[in-house]
Amino acid sequence: MRIARLKKSAKRQSEVRKELEQITRAEPGRPPVCADHCTKYEKIRCHRDCPDARFMLSSDAEYPLEPKITPVVFELKRLGVYHPCWSCEGHLGLAGEIWKLPCVWFYAESVIHVRVLADSMVELHLNGKLNVRWEVVLTVADSDNTDTSFSLQPNLKGVETTLPALHRDLQNIAEHLRRMVVGRAEKLAEHTEHTGEPQDDRETQDDRETQDHRVDKKPDRGTEKLFGQLRARGRS
Repeated sequence: MRIARLKKSAKRQSEVRKELEQITRAEPGRPPVCADHCTKYEKIRCHRDCPDARFMLSSDAEYPLEPKITPVVFELKRLGVYHPCWSCEGHLGLAGEIWKLPCVWFYAESVIHVRVLADSMVELHLNGKLNVRWEVVLTVADSDNTDTSFSLQPNLKGVETTLPALHRDLQNIAEHLRRMVVGRAEKLAEHTEHTGEPQDDRETQDDRETQDHRVDKKPDRGTEKLFGQLRARGRS
């Protein structure tokens, strides 16, 4: 079985390109990152290691973010298209087992932004920067909340690890997140540069009969290498 790619009109291609440019053309930092009412960002460098970040990133300063997850929350928000809404640095149970996973919940207005973040986590793991695979999953929002939230979290299925190892992953994610996400967005944007004339929404009988035999555009070298590594790992 072969399922052909969806046909995208020039208008939709343009929309996707603009969504990717929200990442690639965003001003780095856009201080203050944490909150508009921060009074210290003009005096000190706005950075994920700022001691006040865990308080300023919380909507209630009496319940600050946990220290080890704060840098990731900061870097996610700094990208401008992800809106963190809850986080946990992970905790052990009474028997010393991993009880709660480290994670960051966030909102995103575009599915391409979610895809870029997920791709970046795959690449970070393949590059040996992470102890385990991290993924982006759909989360359950409040029943009266129409916005959809996602979670950036480790996938521990079939893997043995420790909480300190996951905390090291958090450090590496925070360090490399912006570079990886911007780089991936730039790669995807290359496929939207030449949209041509708007495609007719009508499909001819010949189009339907030959749809399963179309040859999709060859992926760029970076994408080809990424999926080649994934296939190799799947066989090992």
